[in-house]
Amino acid sequence: MKNNVSPWAWIPTLYMAEGAPYFAVNTLAVLFLSQMGLSNAEVALYTGWLYLPWVIKPFWSPILDLFGKKRMWVVLMQFIIAIALAGVSFSINLDEWIQSTLAFFWLCAFASATHDIAADGLYILSLDSSQQSFFVGIRNTFYRISTVLCQWALLKSVQYFHDTLCEEDTIANSAESILAYREAWQINFCLLAVIFALFVVHHFFLLPKSEKDKASDGKLTNVWESLHDNFKSFSDKFTLKEFVIALLFIFTYRLGEAQLGKISMLFMKDTIENGGLGLQIDVVGDVYGLVGVIALMLGGIWGGIAVSRFGLKKMMFPMLLFMNIPNIVYIFLSTTQTVNMPIIYSMVAIEQFGYGFGFTAFTLYLVYISQGEYSTTHYAICTGLMALGMMLPGMIAGFMQEMLGYTNFFIWVCVCTIPPFIIAPILSIDSQFGKKE
Repeated sequence: MKNNVSPWAWIPTLYMAEGAPYFAVNTLAVLFLSQMGLSNAEVALYTGWLYLPWVIKPFWSPILDLFGKKRMWVVLMQFIIAIALAGVSFSINLDEWIQSTLAFFWLCAFASATHDIAADGLYILSLDSSQQSFFVGIRNTFYRISTVLCQWALLKSVQYFHDTLCEEDTIANSAESILAYREAWQINFCLLAVIFALFVVHHFFLLPKSEKDKASDGKLTNVWESLHDNFKSFSDKFTLKEFVIALLFIFTYRLGEAQLGKISMLFMKDTIENGGLGLQIDVVGDVYGLVGVIALMLGGIWGGIAVSRFGLKKMMFPMLLFMNIPNIVYIFLSTTQTVNMPIIYSMVAIEQFGYGFGFTAFTLYLVYISQGEYSTTHYAICTGLMALGMMLPGMIAGFMQEMLGYTNFFIWVCVCTIPPFIIAPILSIDSQFGKKE
């Protein structure tokens, strides 16, 4: 590297900056639009489209190499994210606030997906292999800290400003309460924009300047030829039957979770009369942003340990069970509509632990089918397909919930978990893959 910058000076903040806009778009936007009065169907449909940049990310990843250094792209995307979040805050009080805020959320999503590419590339180019191995746990930890920031701290802040702005006895769905929430969200999106402005300044001065970080000498036409070759080389790795099975597995593994993820928080905050649990938004933050995140991380850790001991092939079916069976806790919660917080915390912790444990198998399966000469590119293709498998079911989740009601919707989610159980036994996986030697 040209400058002797300690990785500790930029890796923690870089990966907080990578995680925060993702959760802002995929979690905060959902809750914000719901609190502003949109129906679950509208919220799921509109925010589902925000996932599109992660779906098509593999297509423009090679293009970034032609137009500047990874370091430049990181700083530029963080600046655009700051502008987009400030734009959301400004747009909230406009007459056409829905269209305006969604436009800025989409800009934030596009910049966030691009930032992912540049940040991961800079990480690889700026560190040697031993440093990459050492800091991989550090970067993942700070990525999760950004989860806590968006799904816990900011939701606490929203509720605090809401309670400060309106009378204590204000009814939650009254006009005064909605106005107070509108102002509270405006303040918090502004705060998040300021945080990203600070990230821009910090990383402008402290991101490493690697000699390997430079624009490529290729042409745009060569990029499209390369993309075609990459997709062809990926499909050529399989027989037609194997390729179809792999695609079906990728699209169905998270079919239930993709829909559950759009509705679960909305269910928690919806009124008792509508079939929800009637929790305040800061309590929803406690449930998912604190308890849920801890359970998710523990599940992921134990999932990695299990695969390293028994291998992916042997653990695939058990991990599918861990991933999907716990979804039945929502059937219990929606049927009883319990307000007992220890029960709610326990149920969500079980579901999130199972999700973290089971998702390990899916991640490693993508790694497995991406092996080979173009493993990085093929893995990017797989994550794009995975994102598509999340986006499409998520978009219809709200319509399904409104048509079925919460309890029947959660039953439907459980039904949607059946296809990967059927496909998993016919997957072609090396029995030694994932085992620790």
